[in-house]
Amino acid sequence: MNWDNLDLTENSHERDANLIDGLTFDTLLLEISCNINEITLFSVRAQFIEDLNQRADEANSIFEANIDNIVKQAKKERARK
Repeated sequence: MNWDNLDLTENSHERDANLIDGLTFDTLLLEISCNINEITLFSVRAQFIEDLNQRADEANSIFEANIDNIVKQAKKERARK
């Protein structure tokens, strides 16, 4: 999949792709296990915020790379109504 130029018109797989990756408890616990030496409320919170920010940054990059495609498709869909 070309994340920098998603096909929002013909490709249902790309259209159904998550804009932001999910963050599960399992993933968070793995990150904590791998990245934190001393597990405290502060360090766990910091890990969560880091994971959340990384996902948000990635989603923002994908969104910005595809904003023209999104606008174009939204206009097409509105015109059909």
